[in-house]
Amino acid sequence: MQFILQSLLTTVTSQGHKCLAKFIFPLQEGYIVHSDIIPLRLRDCQHVETAVSFAEPLRTFESSVALDGDKINSLSELFSAAAAGLILNLSLECEENMRMEAISLLVESELENRLSLSWILPGTTHRKTLVLVDANTDHPDRGGTGSGFYLAAMEVGVNIVVLDNAGHWLQGPDYAHWREAFIPTRLTNPVEENLADHITESLKAYGKPVDGIVTFADTYWPYIAKVAQQFGLPTCAPEGFKIATNKYLTSKFAGHNAHLACSVDEALDIANKHDLQYPLIVKPCDGWSSEGVSRVDTPEALALAIKSIDASRHGTEFVMEPYCSGPEFDANFVLLDGEVLFSEICDDLPKSADINGSNRRIITNFHELDIVYPSALPSHEKDEIRSAFLDTLLKLDLRNGIMHLEGRVENSSVEYTSRDGALELTPVDGKSINRKSNPWLIEINPRPPGMTASQITESTYGVEYWAIAVLSAVGDKTRVRVLSQPFKHGAQYTSVMVFIPADFPSTCEGIFDSDDICADLIARRPDLAKNISRCACFVKRGQKVPHPNSGQDTFMAYFNVFSRTGRKEALDLARQVRKEIRYSFI
Repeated sequence: MQFILQSLLTTVTSQGHKCLAKFIFPLQEGYIVHSDIIPLRLRDCQHVETAVSFAEPLRTFESSVALDGDKINSLSELFSAAAAGLILNLSLECEENMRMEAISLLVESELENRLSLSWILPGTTHRKTLVLVDANTDHPDRGGTGSGFYLAAMEVGVNIVVLDNAGHWLQGPDYAHWREAFIPTRLTNPVEENLADHITESLKAYGKPVDGIVTFADTYWPYIAKVAQQFGLPTCAPEGFKIATNKYLTSKFAGHNAHLACSVDEALDIANKHDLQYPLIVKPCDGWSSEGVSRVDTPEALALAIKSIDASRHGTEFVMEPYCSGPEFDANFVLLDGEVLFSEICDDLPKSADINGSNRRIITNFHELDIVYPSALPSHEKDEIRSAFLDTLLKLDLRNGIMHLEGRVENSSVEYTSRDGALELTPVDGKSINRKSNPWLIEINPRPPGMTASQITESTYGVEYWAIAVLSAVGDKTRVRVLSQPFKHGAQYTSVMVFIPADFPSTCEGIFDSDDICADLIARRPDLAKNISRCACFVKRGQKVPHPNSGQDTFMAYFNVFSRTGRKEALDLARQVRKEIRYSFI
């Protein structure tokens, strides 16, 4: 009914333009791999105004091969046989003189590109149950993006049992439909050594069969894996998780000259004893979201960097290692029994710590600003990254699930230079390259990238990480393989994830004194809005925001910007979006 109403409203509001609706029918019997698979794969598709799924999770369809006009006697029969409906956009200026049939054919061609995967699987399946340890802490009403995991679980027909501290917002009635059960469980950061015992007790208290257990809090993974082994659930090796989720152990495994310390005095003693060369990177062993990560160039800055780490959140242990100045990137892998089903590499543009360095009194952080998809690194360097990082994962026996790795290219053949106010990768003078390029591993995260990064992968390639993560955790290998297939013709556009960090003088109290900065920009700049796939504001008027120098995550908003023309335009759009943001602090 909503689809019919929207179709009728389109004819009323489109100033004389016609409305063309299309229906998508399965051509074989079976169950739908993901109830929202068609809208998901058609996000930002040109000429498609709206894509609506008519399918419930795990719905079984009969074959529609013989479907024709003679067999359809009513709208209800039409809708009962269809998996989804599309409303095409016929009102763009560039399409004024195009025939409706021509636009229909363009969409048919795009459907071949986007739906060239087995979105209907033969036979039937049943609901499974997944245990999630550590629910997202940000309430959806306050801008939290963690809802993507729960919605993905519902769309693939997996029930979620949540284990988290008593009093979490998921324990209440407002979002009870997101989970099958909530079991109060003691969870702490830093992690207590008896975490596995707490989880085991909660699973026994639940008392029903489960098909998998998962967490997206990196430091919990070694304990989760032990519990999974105890209950016979799918998992990777606890030993591999222990190395991958500890920044010091990861650095040593990668062969870096890394040193572990717990205090300023110990760090300075190590730096002097081993004659460590500056600049150095200092970061907590149990860290996330780049919190507490600093570049330091002097002993004075080293002391300041260590003091900026919030030990109550990340513990007292931190690692010191050399700073690699090469281009930074993220590399994501979808693995199934050691096979790479999908991988992507994106460029993490230079941050303040890369551009400005630091002096004797200032430390600089590594919070993300702009991330570009796909990467513009040379093909041979991307091949080296995939090969080296996959080899690392397999040596750690991390063979299943989504792995999000961050790194840099040491001795890269390209570097960032400023052109027309934008940073872009350009060739390095050949005389300055005297060694072979080498992928430099920064960290391993055995989970999808952050929710906003997962969204941009979803729209750029058609691959939804959170649904894959859910299905991988319950051992549904068939659907993992299907949903890991990108668009037939690759990325549909170049996209930039634009982060908006808090920026206010230390003399302010840090009280946010503006309305939704995303809605404001979209209202003022509709010309930019048409190239924004998704955005969200995380703060509200009157909310206190940590100062950028606090070491905590201070992002206020994000915008996923795209260009069908290319990287240059995408970066220019990102620059304009950042320039047009309006906000104030008191």
